[in-house]
This record gives sequence, structure tokens and C-alpha cells, in this order.
Amino acid sequence: MTQFTETDVEFLRRPHVAKLWLFEIELTDSSIWRVHGGAGRVTLGGYEWQGVSDPLGRQLVQVGTVTDPRFGQAAKVDIVLSGANADFVKSVKASARDMEGRACNAYFTLIDQETFEMWPGGLKKLFPGYVSAPKIYRQGVGTRTVSITVESLWHSQNFPFGGYWTYSSQLRRYPGDKGLQYAGVDIQEIIKA
Repeated sequence: MTQFTETDVEFLRRPHVAKLWLFEIELTDSSIWRVHGGAGRVTLGGYEWQGVSDPLGRQLVQVGTVTDPRFGQAAKVDIVLSGANADFVKSVKASARDMEGRACNAYFTLIDQETFEMWPGGLKKLFPGYVSAPKIYRQGVGTRTVSITVESLWHSQNFPFGGYWTYSSQLRRYPGDKGLQYAGVDIQEIIKA
């Protein structure tokens, strides 16, 4: 099975191909914010995506890498908005609790920077996840950054389940279950031939 078609490979061999991350963030039950790491508004995949970077350098978006998780750890990606004004920081602080746990999907595509043609492979949904509580960093008078971590579906799987692996604890969780009836009991088998 091939990962890329001939058309994809031909597009990837162009001299000025750039990656583009797009994020679809659910802000409320009825509001979705579609953003990309570049400047301006673009229409891709049937939706309009708003650029959150400023070409004059006043606002910068940094998207961290999605790393392979180690054992007992879930994958995540960090998004950092720098150059945020005071009103934006206040609005993030006010809605931080409501944002936590909402869906956030990271899409990936490639763009030819000379022709603004999108990769024939379209948008690839690489990282379906959930928004963690945003973190606000302030330093001095003019430095403000907002950091949002998008965690994968498995982010809560590293916590203990809140019980013991004993028969009595299993009965409290599931009355009538006999799954751990012989847990911790020494059993000797006598084989008669």
C-alpha cells in the first residue's frame, strides 16, 4: 500500500512547498473557531480559516511538534500565541474554564508558496484532541503569551482508577461480579493420572 499517489509526489517535489497547520477549536456549543498559523483569511476544505499571525511581527503563533508519547503518557501539541493584547488575555482568562475539554482538531496540508495551490491530498486530520486550560504568561509591561495544550483522547488514561485489585473492591464497583474472586489466593493443583 502506497502512502502517496504520483500526483502527491509530483507536488512535493516543487521547490517552494510549505506546511500549514490548521486548528478547528470548539469555543462554545455553537461556536467553532477555525484558525491557521499564517496571515490573512484562506478558504480550504470548504471552510474559511482565519490567520492568527501578523506579518509585521506583532503577533506570532508557535505550534509545537506532536511527539510520540512514552509509555504512560499521551501525545499532545502546544500552541503559543505571543503578542496578545490585554483585552484578548482578559477574554481568555474569563472563558478558560469553559474552553477546557472542548474539541480541537489539528489539520495539516501543504501549500505551494508561488502559486498558492493546495496539496492535492487535501486537509489531513492528524490530531483529534481536546483543549486543556489555557495558560497565561506575563513578563513586564509588554510581554504576554497565551499557551494552549491540545491533548489526545488518551490524556486521562495515565491516572489510577481509584480502587484496589481485590475481590471486595471489585464487588463495590460491580455487584455480583466474580472476576477477582480468587485474586491473591494461593492455589495448588493436584494432578491425578
